[in-house]
Amino acid sequence: MSESSDADRPGRASVARAAGATHRILLPAVKLDLAVLLLALGCLWFAVVIATLSRLSEFLLLFGGSSLGALWLVWRTRRALVRARTQLDREESDGGP
Repeated sequence: MSESSDADRPGRASVARAAGATHRILLPAVKLDLAVLLLALGCLWFAVVIATLSRLSEFLLLFGGSSLGALWLVWRTRRALVRARTQLDREESDGGP
């Protein structure tokens, strides 16, 4: 079987990977948001461990923080992919990068 990439198929360019020898990071803002979110959730976990809260309160705080963080990442990723797809379509219509 032969392996074919998205570059081999017209109309199927990837927004997650750049074509060519130089690979660019297309989603740096999302990576930064993930790092900040993990740091914030770690701080929240330490605060919950130190505070004298009931188990239910601990669970609700950690679950709520994790859920909000996940929703934030989904929203930011979708925005970044739409922006990358728009830029890719614009570059294809212009004839190149």
